Amino acid sequence: MARPLLTTQTEQEHSVQQKTVGMLVYVLRYDDLPADDSMILPPITREGTTYEVGRAPEVGPVALEGSTLLLPDPFVSRTHARLVRRRGADVIEDLGSKLGTFVNGKRIEGPRVLVDGDLLEIGHSLFVYRLVEPRMAGRMASLRKGLSHGPTRTLCPELAGISTDLERIARTDQPVLLLAETGAGKEIAARFVHEKSGRAGPFVAVDCGAIPDHLVEGELFGHRRGAFSGAVEERKGRIRSAEGGTVFLDEIGNLLESAQASLLRVIQEREVTPVGGERPQKVDVRWIAATNESLFAEDSRFRADLRARLAGYVALLPPLRKRREDLGVLCADILGKTGLPSVAITKRAARALFFGDLPGNIRELERSLSSAAVLKGDGPIDLPHLSVVAARAAGKVGARAEGSAADASPSEPSPSAELPRERSTRPPREAIEAALVQAKRVQGEAARLLGVHERQLARWMDAYGIPRGKKSASET
Repeated sequence: MARPLLTTQTEQEHSVQQKTVGMLVYVLRYDDLPADDSMILPPITREGTTYEVGRAPEVGPVALEGSTLLLPDPFVSRTHARLVRRRGADVIEDLGSKLGTFVNGKRIEGPRVLVDGDLLEIGHSLFVYRLVEPRMAGRMASLRKGLSHGPTRTLCPELAGISTDLERIARTDQPVLLLAETGAGKEIAARFVHEKSGRAGPFVAVDCGAIPDHLVEGELFGHRRGAFSGAVEERKGRIRSAEGGTVFLDEIGNLLESAQASLLRVIQEREVTPVGGERPQKVDVRWIAATNESLFAEDSRFRADLRARLAGYVALLPPLRKRREDLGVLCADILGKTGLPSVAITKRAARALFFGDLPGNIRELERSLSSAAVLKGDGPIDLPHLSVVAARAAGKVGARAEGSAADASPSEPSPSAELPRERSTRPPREAIEAALVQAKRVQGEAARLLGVHERQLARWMDAYGIPRGKKSASET
Protein backbone atom coordinates (compact mmCIF):
# COMPACT_ATOMS: atom_id res chain seq x y z
CA MET A 1 0.00 0.00 0.00
CA ALA A 2 1.37 3.40 -0.98
CA ARG A 3 2.40 5.70 1.82
CA PRO A 4 -0.04 8.67 2.08
CA LEU A 5 1.08 12.11 0.97
CA LEU A 6 2.35 14.29 3.78
CA THR A 7 -0.21 17.05 4.00
CA THR A 8 0.80 19.19 6.95
CA GLN A 9 3.84 21.31 7.57
CA THR A 10 4.36 19.73 11.01
CA GLU A 11 4.38 16.20 9.57
CA GLN A 12 6.87 17.21 6.89
CA GLU A 13 9.19 18.86 9.40
CA HIS A 14 9.07 15.84 11.70
CA SER A 15 9.76 13.36 8.89
CA VAL A 16 12.72 15.28 7.48
CA GLN A 17 14.24 16.04 10.88
CA GLN A 18 14.01 12.41 11.97
CA LYS A 19 15.94 11.18 8.91
CA THR A 20 18.25 13.90 7.65
CA VAL A 21 18.98 17.58 8.04
CA GLY A 22 20.34 20.03 5.50
CA MET A 23 23.98 21.08 5.70
CA LEU A 24 25.55 23.75 3.51
CA VAL A 25 29.31 23.62 2.97
CA TYR A 26 31.28 26.56 1.62
CA VAL A 27 33.97 24.88 -0.50
CA LEU A 28 36.24 27.40 -2.28
CA ARG A 29 36.57 30.59 -4.33
CA TYR A 30 37.58 30.39 -7.96
CA ASP A 31 39.75 33.50 -7.53
CA ASP A 32 41.89 32.04 -4.71
CA LEU A 33 42.14 28.25 -4.77
CA PRO A 34 44.91 27.96 -2.14
CA ALA A 35 42.93 30.03 0.41
CA ASP A 36 41.98 26.93 2.46
CA ASP A 37 38.95 28.62 4.01
CA SER A 38 36.29 25.93 3.53
CA MET A 39 33.71 25.77 6.31
CA ILE A 40 30.52 24.03 7.37
CA LEU A 41 27.48 26.10 8.23
CA PRO A 42 25.35 24.99 11.19
CA PRO A 43 22.75 22.40 10.09
CA ILE A 44 19.31 23.53 8.98
CA THR A 45 16.93 21.87 11.42
CA ARG A 46 13.92 24.14 11.96
CA GLU A 47 11.16 25.49 9.78
CA GLY A 48 12.00 29.06 8.86
CA THR A 49 15.75 28.69 9.46
CA THR A 50 17.43 31.15 7.09
CA TYR A 51 20.96 31.82 5.85
CA GLU A 52 21.83 34.77 3.69
CA VAL A 53 24.97 35.05 1.58
CA GLY A 54 26.49 38.42 0.71
CA ARG A 55 29.72 40.22 -0.05
CA ALA A 56 32.01 41.14 2.83
CA PRO A 57 32.59 44.91 3.15
CA GLU A 58 36.35 44.36 2.90
CA VAL A 59 38.77 41.65 1.86
CA GLY A 60 39.30 39.16 4.66
CA PRO A 61 38.54 35.58 5.65
CA VAL A 62 35.13 34.06 5.06
CA ALA A 63 32.97 34.90 8.08
CA LEU A 64 29.62 33.79 9.45
CA GLU A 65 27.99 36.70 11.30
CA GLY A 66 24.74 35.55 12.83
CA SER A 67 22.80 34.01 9.95
CA THR A 68 24.76 35.83 7.22
CA LEU A 69 27.76 34.33 5.45
CA LEU A 70 30.11 37.07 4.23
CA LEU A 71 32.36 36.23 1.30
CA PRO A 72 35.41 38.22 0.18
CA ASP A 73 34.23 37.71 -3.40
CA PRO A 74 33.84 40.79 -5.65
CA PHE A 75 31.39 38.84 -7.84
CA VAL A 76 28.93 38.47 -4.94
CA SER A 77 26.30 41.16 -4.39
CA ARG A 78 25.87 42.83 -0.99
CA THR A 79 22.81 40.65 -0.43
CA HIS A 80 23.02 37.89 -3.00
CA ALA A 81 21.06 34.78 -2.04
CA ARG A 82 19.04 33.20 0.74
CA LEU A 83 18.71 29.59 1.88
CA VAL A 84 15.52 28.94 3.84
CA ARG A 85 13.75 25.90 5.24
CA ARG A 86 10.20 25.98 3.97
CA ARG A 87 7.56 23.26 4.38
CA GLY A 88 10.17 20.68 5.30
CA ALA A 89 12.52 21.35 2.37
CA ASP A 90 15.53 23.64 1.91
CA VAL A 91 15.01 26.27 -0.76
CA ILE A 92 17.61 28.54 -2.39
CA GLU A 93 16.47 31.96 -3.63
CA ASP A 94 18.33 34.67 -5.47
CA LEU A 95 17.81 38.12 -3.92
CA GLY A 96 18.05 40.11 -7.14
CA SER A 97 21.82 39.78 -7.52
CA LYS A 98 23.55 41.14 -10.62
CA LEU A 99 25.20 37.89 -11.68
CA GLY A 100 22.61 35.40 -10.44
CA THR A 101 22.71 32.20 -8.42
CA PHE A 102 23.48 28.87 -10.09
CA VAL A 103 22.65 25.28 -9.12
CA ASN A 104 24.57 22.55 -10.94
CA GLY A 105 25.66 25.09 -13.55
CA LYS A 106 22.20 26.48 -14.34
CA ARG A 107 20.94 29.89 -13.27
CA ILE A 108 17.86 29.65 -11.08
CA GLU A 109 14.88 31.76 -12.12
CA GLY A 110 12.94 31.44 -8.86
CA PRO A 111 12.92 29.48 -5.59
CA ARG A 112 14.63 26.12 -6.00
CA VAL A 113 14.34 23.07 -3.71
CA LEU A 114 17.79 21.60 -3.03
CA VAL A 115 18.61 17.90 -3.08
CA ASP A 116 21.61 16.04 -1.71
CA GLY A 117 24.81 16.76 -3.63
CA ASP A 118 23.66 19.95 -5.35
CA LEU A 119 26.47 22.33 -6.32
CA LEU A 120 25.74 26.02 -5.77
CA GLU A 121 27.64 28.89 -7.35
CA ILE A 122 27.22 32.31 -5.77
CA GLY A 123 29.50 34.76 -7.54
CA HIS A 124 32.81 32.96 -7.91
CA SER A 125 32.25 30.89 -4.76
CA LEU A 126 31.31 27.22 -4.74
CA PHE A 127 29.06 25.47 -2.20
CA VAL A 128 27.83 21.90 -1.74
CA TYR A 129 24.47 21.07 -0.18
CA ARG A 130 24.24 17.79 1.74
CA LEU A 131 21.50 15.89 3.53
CA VAL A 132 23.05 14.36 6.63
CA GLU A 133 21.98 12.20 9.57
CA PRO A 134 21.22 14.66 12.40
CA ARG A 135 23.84 13.46 14.87
CA MET A 136 26.62 13.58 12.29
CA ALA A 137 25.44 16.99 11.06
CA GLY A 138 25.69 18.36 14.60
CA ARG A 139 29.16 16.92 15.01
CA MET A 140 30.34 18.30 11.67
CA ALA A 141 28.98 21.75 12.52
CA SER A 142 30.84 21.73 15.84
CA LEU A 143 34.02 21.09 13.84
CA ARG A 144 33.42 24.02 11.51
CA LYS A 145 36.65 23.43 9.55
CA GLY A 146 36.19 19.66 9.28
CA LEU A 147 37.74 16.54 10.79
CA SER A 148 41.40 15.51 10.59
CA HIS A 149 42.14 12.94 7.88
CA GLY A 150 45.79 12.31 7.15
CA PRO A 151 47.74 15.39 6.03
CA THR A 152 44.54 17.38 5.46
CA ARG A 153 41.00 17.31 6.81
CA THR A 154 37.58 16.32 5.53
CA LEU A 155 34.24 18.14 5.47
CA CYS A 156 32.50 15.09 3.98
CA PRO A 157 30.22 13.41 6.56
CA GLU A 158 30.76 9.92 5.14
CA LEU A 159 34.54 10.19 5.22
CA ALA A 160 34.43 11.88 8.62
CA GLY A 161 32.58 8.87 10.00
CA ILE A 162 35.15 6.52 8.49
CA SER A 163 38.04 8.61 9.85
CA THR A 164 36.53 8.43 13.33
CA ASP A 165 36.27 4.64 13.08
CA LEU A 166 39.80 4.32 11.70
CA GLU A 167 41.23 6.37 14.55
CA ARG A 168 39.58 4.05 17.06
CA ILE A 169 40.61 0.89 15.22
CA ALA A 170 44.18 2.22 14.90
CA ARG A 171 44.76 1.77 18.63
CA THR A 172 44.09 -1.98 18.32
CA ASP A 173 45.84 -4.75 16.39
CA GLN A 174 42.82 -5.27 14.13
CA PRO A 175 43.72 -5.55 10.44
CA VAL A 176 42.10 -3.01 8.12
CA LEU A 177 40.81 -3.53 4.57
CA LEU A 178 40.35 -0.39 2.47
CA LEU A 179 38.08 -0.63 -0.58
CA ALA A 180 38.06 2.30 -3.01
CA GLU A 181 38.48 3.35 -6.61
CA THR A 182 41.96 3.99 -7.97
CA GLY A 183 43.30 7.34 -6.78
CA ALA A 184 40.66 7.81 -4.08
CA GLY A 185 43.16 8.04 -1.21
CA LYS A 186 43.69 4.50 0.05
CA GLU A 187 47.32 5.13 1.01
CA ILE A 188 46.35 8.39 2.74
CA ALA A 189 43.90 6.43 4.89
CA ALA A 190 46.49 3.71 5.55
CA ARG A 191 49.10 6.23 6.69
CA PHE A 192 46.44 7.88 8.86
CA VAL A 193 45.87 4.56 10.66
CA HIS A 194 49.62 4.03 11.11
CA GLU A 195 50.06 7.55 12.47
CA LYS A 196 47.24 7.10 14.99
CA SER A 197 48.36 3.60 16.02
CA GLY A 198 51.38 4.81 17.96
CA ARG A 199 53.46 1.93 16.60
CA ALA A 200 57.18 2.71 16.73
CA GLY A 201 58.16 0.79 13.59
CA PRO A 202 58.03 2.07 10.01
CA PHE A 203 55.18 2.23 7.51
CA VAL A 204 56.09 -0.05 4.59
CA ALA A 205 53.94 0.12 1.45
CA VAL A 206 53.87 -2.77 -1.01
CA ASP A 207 52.25 -2.43 -4.44
CA CYS A 208 51.17 -6.01 -5.00
CA GLY A 209 50.36 -5.30 -8.64
CA ALA A 210 53.80 -3.93 -9.48
CA ILE A 211 55.98 -6.87 -8.37
CA PRO A 212 56.87 -9.40 -11.10
CA ASP A 213 55.18 -12.74 -10.46
CA HIS A 214 58.43 -14.67 -9.98
CA LEU A 215 59.68 -12.18 -7.37
CA VAL A 216 56.56 -11.82 -5.21
CA GLU A 217 57.48 -14.20 -2.38
CA GLY A 218 61.09 -13.05 -2.22
CA GLU A 219 59.99 -9.40 -2.16
CA LEU A 220 57.46 -10.00 0.62
CA PHE A 221 59.18 -12.62 2.76
CA GLY A 222 62.84 -12.03 1.96
CA HIS A 223 65.37 -14.69 0.99
CA ARG A 224 68.55 -16.37 2.14
CA ARG A 225 71.83 -15.96 0.31
CA GLY A 226 72.04 -18.53 -2.45
CA ALA A 227 68.33 -19.34 -2.30
CA PHE A 228 68.14 -18.91 -6.07
CA SER A 229 70.27 -17.70 -8.95
CA GLY A 230 71.18 -14.07 -8.32
CA ALA A 231 70.55 -14.18 -4.54
CA VAL A 232 74.05 -13.00 -3.66
CA GLU A 233 73.05 -11.60 -0.28
CA GLU A 234 70.36 -12.08 2.33
CA ARG A 235 67.33 -9.79 2.19
CA LYS A 236 64.77 -9.16 4.92
CA GLY A 237 61.83 -8.62 2.61
CA ARG A 238 59.10 -6.01 2.99
CA ILE A 239 57.28 -7.67 5.87
CA ARG A 240 60.29 -8.07 8.20
CA SER A 241 61.41 -4.54 7.24
CA ALA A 242 58.20 -3.26 8.88
CA GLU A 243 58.97 -4.90 12.25
CA GLY A 244 57.08 -3.03 14.98
CA GLY A 245 55.23 -0.95 12.37
CA THR A 246 52.67 -1.34 9.59
CA VAL A 247 52.61 -3.30 6.33
CA PHE A 248 50.35 -1.71 3.71
CA LEU A 249 49.45 -4.21 0.98
CA ASP A 250 48.16 -2.01 -1.83
CA GLU A 251 46.18 -3.61 -4.68
CA ILE A 252 46.01 -6.85 -2.70
CA GLY A 253 43.54 -8.19 -5.26
CA ASN A 254 46.44 -8.60 -7.72
CA LEU A 255 48.40 -10.91 -5.43
CA LEU A 256 49.18 -14.32 -6.92
CA GLU A 257 47.12 -17.21 -5.55
CA SER A 258 50.30 -19.06 -4.50
CA ALA A 259 51.49 -15.99 -2.59
CA GLN A 260 48.05 -15.64 -0.98
CA ALA A 261 48.49 -19.03 0.70
CA SER A 262 51.92 -18.07 2.05
CA LEU A 263 50.66 -14.68 3.25
CA LEU A 264 47.75 -16.33 5.06
CA ARG A 265 50.19 -18.44 7.07
CA VAL A 266 52.30 -15.38 7.94
CA ILE A 267 49.25 -13.53 9.28
CA GLN A 268 47.98 -16.58 11.19
CA GLU A 269 51.27 -17.61 12.73
CA ARG A 270 52.87 -14.14 13.02
CA GLU A 271 56.08 -15.52 11.55
CA VAL A 272 57.89 -15.38 8.22
CA THR A 273 59.98 -18.05 6.53
CA PRO A 274 62.35 -16.45 3.98
CA VAL A 275 62.72 -18.08 0.59
CA GLY A 276 65.45 -20.70 0.99
CA GLY A 277 65.16 -20.56 4.77
CA GLU A 278 64.32 -23.46 7.05
CA ARG A 279 63.29 -21.81 10.28
CA PRO A 280 60.49 -19.22 10.54
CA GLN A 281 61.18 -15.88 12.20
CA LYS A 282 58.68 -14.09 14.43
CA VAL A 283 57.35 -10.78 13.17
CA ASP A 284 55.23 -8.06 14.80
CA VAL A 285 53.42 -5.91 12.23
CA ARG A 286 50.04 -4.26 11.71
CA TRP A 287 48.24 -5.32 8.51
CA ILE A 288 46.43 -2.90 6.22
CA ALA A 289 45.31 -4.04 2.77
CA ALA A 290 43.65 -2.11 -0.04
CA THR A 291 42.15 -2.81 -3.44
CA ASN A 292 39.84 -1.34 -6.05
CA GLU A 293 38.46 -4.80 -6.80
CA SER A 294 35.55 -6.55 -5.15
CA LEU A 295 37.06 -9.23 -2.93
CA PHE A 296 33.56 -10.16 -1.76
CA ALA A 297 32.14 -11.07 -5.18
CA GLU A 298 31.08 -14.69 -5.62
CA ASP A 299 33.36 -15.09 -8.63
CA SER A 300 36.38 -13.52 -6.92
CA ARG A 301 39.56 -15.60 -7.15
CA PHE A 302 40.81 -14.16 -3.90
CA ARG A 303 41.01 -16.66 -1.04
CA ALA A 304 38.05 -16.30 1.31
CA ASP A 305 40.14 -17.33 4.34
CA LEU A 306 42.78 -14.66 3.60
CA ARG A 307 40.07 -12.07 3.03
CA ALA A 308 38.57 -12.95 6.41
CA ARG A 309 41.98 -12.44 8.06
CA LEU A 310 42.46 -9.04 6.45
CA ALA A 311 38.92 -7.76 6.93
CA GLY A 312 39.03 -6.92 10.64
CA TYR A 313 37.56 -3.53 9.76
CA VAL A 314 36.41 -2.78 6.22
CA ALA A 315 36.33 0.86 5.06
CA LEU A 316 34.51 1.80 1.87
CA LEU A 317 36.23 5.07 0.99
CA PRO A 318 34.02 7.41 -1.07
CA PRO A 319 35.28 8.51 -4.50
CA LEU A 320 36.01 12.22 -4.95
CA ARG A 321 32.75 12.83 -6.84
CA LYS A 322 30.93 11.79 -3.65
CA ARG A 323 32.95 14.17 -1.46
CA ARG A 324 33.07 17.39 -3.48
CA GLU A 325 32.86 19.36 -0.24
CA ASP A 326 36.56 18.45 0.21
CA LEU A 327 37.65 20.06 -3.06
CA GLY A 328 38.68 23.30 -1.32
CA VAL A 329 40.86 21.52 1.23
CA LEU A 330 42.45 19.32 -1.43
CA CYS A 331 43.10 22.19 -3.84
CA ALA A 332 44.76 24.21 -1.07
CA ASP A 333 46.97 21.25 -0.14
CA ILE A 334 47.95 20.49 -3.74
CA LEU A 335 48.61 24.09 -4.77
CA GLY A 336 50.36 24.89 -1.49
CA LYS A 337 53.17 22.57 -2.64
CA THR A 338 53.72 24.68 -5.78
CA GLY A 339 54.82 27.68 -3.72
CA LEU A 340 52.49 30.03 -5.61
CA PRO A 341 50.86 32.54 -3.22
CA SER A 342 47.62 32.72 -5.21
CA VAL A 343 46.06 30.68 -8.01
CA ALA A 344 42.76 31.51 -9.74
CA ILE A 345 40.64 29.41 -12.11
CA THR A 346 38.11 30.52 -14.71
CA LYS A 347 34.49 29.58 -14.24
CA ARG A 348 34.39 27.29 -17.27
CA ALA A 349 37.55 25.48 -16.14
CA ALA A 350 36.22 25.17 -12.60
CA ARG A 351 32.98 23.63 -13.83
CA ALA A 352 34.79 21.19 -16.10
CA LEU A 353 37.09 20.12 -13.26
CA PHE A 354 34.93 20.30 -10.14
CA PHE A 355 31.50 19.42 -11.60
CA GLY A 356 32.62 16.42 -13.63
CA ASP A 357 32.79 12.74 -12.74
CA LEU A 358 36.38 13.10 -11.47
CA PRO A 359 37.20 9.55 -12.64
CA GLY A 360 40.84 9.74 -11.55
CA ASN A 361 39.84 10.97 -8.08
CA ILE A 362 42.44 12.75 -5.90
CA ARG A 363 45.35 11.51 -8.00
CA GLU A 364 43.95 13.06 -11.18
CA LEU A 365 43.03 16.28 -9.37
CA GLU A 366 46.60 16.58 -8.12
CA ARG A 367 48.16 15.96 -11.52
CA SER A 368 45.73 18.32 -13.28
CA LEU A 369 46.21 21.22 -10.86
CA SER A 370 49.97 20.80 -10.53
CA SER A 371 50.56 20.92 -14.28
CA ALA A 372 47.95 23.68 -14.80
CA ALA A 373 49.70 25.85 -12.20
CA VAL A 374 52.82 25.70 -14.37
CA LEU A 375 51.05 26.17 -17.71
CA LYS A 376 48.82 29.08 -16.70
CA GLY A 377 51.59 31.70 -16.70
CA ASP A 378 50.46 34.96 -15.12
CA GLY A 379 46.74 34.38 -15.72
CA PRO A 380 44.15 32.08 -14.18
CA ILE A 381 43.90 28.36 -14.88
CA ASP A 382 41.70 27.91 -17.95
CA LEU A 383 40.30 24.81 -19.61
CA PRO A 384 43.25 24.30 -22.04
CA HIS A 385 45.59 24.16 -19.03
CA LEU A 386 43.69 21.15 -17.65
CA SER A 387 45.01 18.74 -20.24
CA VAL A 388 43.30 15.56 -19.01
CA VAL A 389 39.95 17.27 -18.41
CA ALA A 390 40.11 19.16 -21.72
CA ALA A 391 40.97 15.97 -23.60
CA ARG A 392 38.10 14.09 -21.99
CA ALA A 393 35.62 16.89 -22.74
CA ALA A 394 36.90 17.17 -26.31
CA GLY A 395 36.48 13.42 -26.72
CA LYS A 396 32.86 13.66 -25.65
CA VAL A 397 32.22 16.51 -28.04
CA GLY A 398 33.93 14.57 -30.84
CA ALA A 399 31.87 11.46 -30.09
CA ARG A 400 28.64 13.46 -30.24
CA ALA A 401 29.74 15.10 -33.50
CA GLU A 402 30.58 11.75 -35.07
CA GLY A 403 27.30 10.22 -34.00
CA SER A 404 25.10 13.08 -35.16
CA ALA A 405 27.25 14.57 -37.97
CA ALA A 406 26.96 17.88 -36.12
CA ASP A 407 29.64 20.52 -36.56
CA ALA A 408 31.02 20.53 -33.00
CA SER A 409 34.52 21.86 -32.36
CA PRO A 410 36.61 19.82 -29.88
CA SER A 411 38.74 22.91 -29.24
CA GLU A 412 35.84 24.49 -27.34
CA PRO A 413 34.39 21.70 -25.19
CA SER A 414 31.25 22.63 -23.35
CA PRO A 415 31.59 22.62 -19.56
CA SER A 416 27.96 21.56 -19.37
CA ALA A 417 29.04 18.18 -20.74
CA GLU A 418 30.87 17.68 -17.44
CA LEU A 419 28.02 18.54 -15.07
CA PRO A 420 27.48 16.02 -12.28
CA ARG A 421 25.14 13.09 -12.64
CA GLU A 422 23.59 13.44 -9.22
CA ARG A 423 20.71 15.36 -10.81
CA SER A 424 19.44 12.07 -12.26
CA THR A 425 19.52 10.50 -8.78
CA ARG A 426 16.10 10.32 -7.19
CA PRO A 427 15.80 12.84 -4.33
CA PRO A 428 14.26 11.86 -0.97
CA ARG A 429 10.50 11.42 -0.95
CA GLU A 430 10.21 14.31 1.49
CA ALA A 431 11.85 16.75 -0.95
CA ILE A 432 9.39 15.78 -3.70
CA GLU A 433 6.40 16.07 -1.38
CA ALA A 434 7.62 19.44 -0.07
CA ALA A 435 8.00 20.74 -3.63
CA LEU A 436 4.48 19.56 -4.50
CA VAL A 437 3.04 21.27 -1.43
CA GLN A 438 4.89 24.50 -2.21
CA ALA A 439 3.69 24.31 -5.83
CA LYS A 440 0.09 23.65 -4.70
CA ARG A 441 0.24 20.21 -6.36
CA VAL A 442 1.02 21.65 -9.81
CA GLN A 443 3.51 19.17 -11.24
CA GLY A 444 5.14 21.56 -13.68
CA GLU A 445 5.87 24.09 -10.93
CA ALA A 446 7.12 21.36 -8.57
CA ALA A 447 9.45 20.07 -11.30
CA ARG A 448 10.81 23.60 -11.76
CA LEU A 449 11.50 23.86 -8.03
CA LEU A 450 13.37 20.56 -8.15
CA GLY A 451 15.26 21.56 -11.30
CA VAL A 452 14.09 18.62 -13.43
CA HIS A 453 11.77 17.98 -16.35
CA GLU A 454 8.14 17.31 -15.52
CA ARG A 455 8.38 13.79 -16.97
CA GLN A 456 11.29 13.00 -14.62
CA LEU A 457 9.24 14.20 -11.65
CA ALA A 458 6.33 12.01 -12.76
CA ARG A 459 8.62 8.95 -12.85
CA TRP A 460 9.88 9.71 -9.34
CA MET A 461 6.31 10.16 -8.05
CA ASP A 462 5.29 6.82 -9.54
CA ALA A 463 8.32 5.12 -7.97
CA TYR A 464 7.36 6.43 -4.51
CA GLY A 465 3.64 5.83 -5.03
CA ILE A 466 2.86 9.54 -4.73
CA PRO A 467 -0.46 10.43 -6.41
CA ARG A 468 -0.12 12.53 -9.54
CA GLY A 469 -0.76 16.27 -9.17
CA LYS A 470 -2.34 18.87 -11.45
CA LYS A 471 -1.02 19.64 -14.91
CA SER A 472 -1.62 23.35 -14.42
CA ALA A 473 -2.77 25.83 -11.78
CA SER A 474 -6.14 26.16 -13.52
CA GLU A 475 -7.09 22.53 -12.85
CA THR A 476 -9.44 21.91 -9.95
